[in-house]
Amino acid sequence: MSTNLQKQVYIMSLEGADLYSHMHRGTYIKRDYSGMIPYSLELIQLHKEGIQTFPSSRNENKLLSNDVINVKFNQKVKSASNMIKDCKKKLKKSNLEIKKMKDKYRGDSKLTISQFREDLKPKLKPRRNLERRIAQLEGVVGLDNWQEVKNEPLRKELYEDGFSITNVDKDNNITIDKYVVYKRSSAKSRTGQCLMIKKHLYDNMINWSRMGLTFPEDKEIDLASLTAYESLVGSSIESTVTIDPNRILLISDVKSNFTEEANVVRKSDDGFLESFTESTKISNDLWDGQSLLDVKYFEEGKGMKLLRNHFFKSAAFNTNIQEFLQAKCPEHIDYEEWELTDMPGNGIKAIDVDMITTPNSLKALKFSSVIGSNNDMWDYWKKVVEADGNAFGVCKNEKVSKYIIDGNIMQQTSYQMLNSTPLSKGDMDELTVFEKEYIERLKNDDDVFIKHINSAKTSQNSNEMFVALYEKNNKIVNTKVFKEFRKRIIKDHVNHVKKGKVRLSADYVVMIGNPVEMLYHAIGQFDTVNVESLSLKDNQIHTTLFDFDKKLVGYRNPHTSPSNILVSNNKKVKEIEDYFNFTKNIVAVNAIKFPIQDILSGCDYDSDTLLLVDSKGVLLPIAEECRRKYKVCINKVESEPKYYTPTWTSMYEIDKELAKSKDTIGNCINAGQLCMSRYWDLKANNGDKKQLEKLLKKIDVATVLSGICIDLAKKMYDIEISDEIEKIEAELELKTDNEGNIKKPNFWVKVSKNKNTKHNVMDYDTPMDYLVAVMDSLPDAETRKTSQLSKLLNDNNDRKANYKQKEKVEGYVKVMQKEIEGVHKKYAGISDDEDLKEKKNEQLEEVGQEYASKICKLKIKPNTMHSLLISIESGNSDIAVRLMNTLYTTQKDTFLNAFKEAK
Repeated sequence: MSTNLQKQVYIMSLEGADLYSHMHRGTYIKRDYSGMIPYSLELIQLHKEGIQTFPSSRNENKLLSNDVINVKFNQKVKSASNMIKDCKKKLKKSNLEIKKMKDKYRGDSKLTISQFREDLKPKLKPRRNLERRIAQLEGVVGLDNWQEVKNEPLRKELYEDGFSITNVDKDNNITIDKYVVYKRSSAKSRTGQCLMIKKHLYDNMINWSRMGLTFPEDKEIDLASLTAYESLVGSSIESTVTIDPNRILLISDVKSNFTEEANVVRKSDDGFLESFTESTKISNDLWDGQSLLDVKYFEEGKGMKLLRNHFFKSAAFNTNIQEFLQAKCPEHIDYEEWELTDMPGNGIKAIDVDMITTPNSLKALKFSSVIGSNNDMWDYWKKVVEADGNAFGVCKNEKVSKYIIDGNIMQQTSYQMLNSTPLSKGDMDELTVFEKEYIERLKNDDDVFIKHINSAKTSQNSNEMFVALYEKNNKIVNTKVFKEFRKRIIKDHVNHVKKGKVRLSADYVVMIGNPVEMLYHAIGQFDTVNVESLSLKDNQIHTTLFDFDKKLVGYRNPHTSPSNILVSNNKKVKEIEDYFNFTKNIVAVNAIKFPIQDILSGCDYDSDTLLLVDSKGVLLPIAEECRRKYKVCINKVESEPKYYTPTWTSMYEIDKELAKSKDTIGNCINAGQLCMSRYWDLKANNGDKKQLEKLLKKIDVATVLSGICIDLAKKMYDIEISDEIEKIEAELELKTDNEGNIKKPNFWVKVSKNKNTKHNVMDYDTPMDYLVAVMDSLPDAETRKTSQLSKLLNDNNDRKANYKQKEKVEGYVKVMQKEIEGVHKKYAGISDDEDLKEKKNEQLEEVGQEYASKICKLKIKPNTMHSLLISIESGNSDIAVRLMNTLYTTQKDTFLNAFKEAK
């Protein structure tokens, strides 16, 4: 496959409101290519169907396409009346700014009329545009197309009718592109966003996505699941692997059912969720989402491949399948003739088995009734895969932590993990020993600081420049500009830690459930009754990340309560070592008669990861206490699939509900952590027992709700999640100040998107507030004398500097700094929205490249470089660093040669 076809393709990401205005009001569509179709099985198929791509005008290596558009529904269509109000507010602000400029000119005799006109010019054009816009809008008030349209009717119209974009080329030729609803992308399954595709591509692509299966529009189906599973082929992949589906052994899923006293969450008499402590049945799917794949399909050092195909998603683990089968072949049978039986009852020779999977990975079997039996669908699916060249997409492998400090693997926690663990002030002080020592070294050990910024260098920061200067002349660390840079970097790191990002001796590991038993089940020898025969029992695990015969503490995201903390015993298992090729970042766990899946917030094994922490120190006894004291939380909320006819109207109904809940995962976790904070605070201050019990029940509800939110793309629940969260928040009973104002814990300032939070917090006795206090009490850096940057420069004759060129460079950098600050301001508070982060980085990159290209053409000579660097000492530190970095990236040799070499 050509390299070009293995690239992602960027597509327009547009608001539905803007599309409506374009169609009904004739407004211009700003072509914002911030959406993306990743390299995937779907993109490969789109290329086969003739998707039109073209290079970006700014970057010829970046492919764009107008054939698919990501449509968002974050804004309603504003009425002309409201738009007039907005314009008048802006006009008022503009007039005030112009008035201030005039007053300043009248009061400052030094300002010339030409300077005043120059300053005024950029303000006049926007004002004229606003005045013109108001006049235009006043002419359409009251017209049907200029009334307000809210999100839901807007979505309904675009889903049912599609939309058109009118294009006018440079010769005034007009073309109209018609788009219809296509599907949700895998990445957007819980956001309410939707992919729309050009109408001429729709039939072939939706037919391919649905494996050619026909779903009559008058017959109800589990459409929520269908839309989720048809999108699996759109998952981003790193590569493909060829696996003949006729060499896959499909075995039945097995559940482990047992009874345990737990906190059961279900609807109470008032219609809201409640937690009830009772003996309940717990059911674990043993191999939910995992497969075993023969060693010959893996590269050296890889133990897992996350695979995607039509209606198929599974984490396939590196297994010596053929070695196991040969070892277990009955003595009286020739291995080449030994035949196994798959789940539908078909025979397959053991020697032909390269992969073992279950129906939980093969989602196509959920729609077997469309063509007949499970066996019919199994045969049909294999033919579909063969028709696509037996190519399975590989989304990812297991990953090693990026934090390797002094040879030790470290991994950071989350605020939810820390705040749900009953840590005292002293415990937090001990838990943060590494971070405190590391920050002290950042402050006082130059080599450690340089290593720190070198590991975090990007094309958008100044880290590489300062590393290069340090290698040229390490006295740079004593200059004012470096000291201020260092202070800012350390402050950022301390703030990062305050958000709950504490590094421990830990790493994320990919979970596989009862792998040895899965092998034995493949040959019909798994004894589900005799627990003593199990390779792993109770809370035993097997991983080479840490020593065997050691207790480890585990956390998984989403994480809400102390009942989500896992304590495990790391056991060496010979059969795992013999038949599986696991790396350090894979862990085998046991789900037979042990509630691991509920402890870990409804985990499965399709690449779910667990943070395993070395238990040395304070954490283990606390985690063991949690297992004894806080019962596991069980979701018993009814969730029968809701059936719809397979129409665009039904897709609208489903996505409308998804859109309502797009922020609910974070809201659930946050509500749970506020409950948790209040619980610890009351407990530390001998609070009322009934109030403590009530808060724990709220935490249980939040724990279950977070799992429900994750499943919303596939299941429909008979509850209103937003109402449930509101009820939790209404009954939090948070602390109040002396005036009776409700206050959240101090750490909320660090994790909240709301800028006003800082005015509504107070001290709580809760682990995260202890963390903030520890980080606020760090000692200052050792005092060191500041040296002048000019002392580090080689001698040059500033009189021979090109001052016109110097002013031009400084001017470019100031404007660039201002634009960069504007981008940061525009995207402030974007949190974990990956699309917005990518868009922000892209815009920062474009700003940097634009001005870098201008300065690159100037060919700055040593005398001018010297003069530019001399002027840095008296300037703004942000501008100084930006100027230095721009000179480094555009005039590297001249810049570095301006400095004396010294160690």
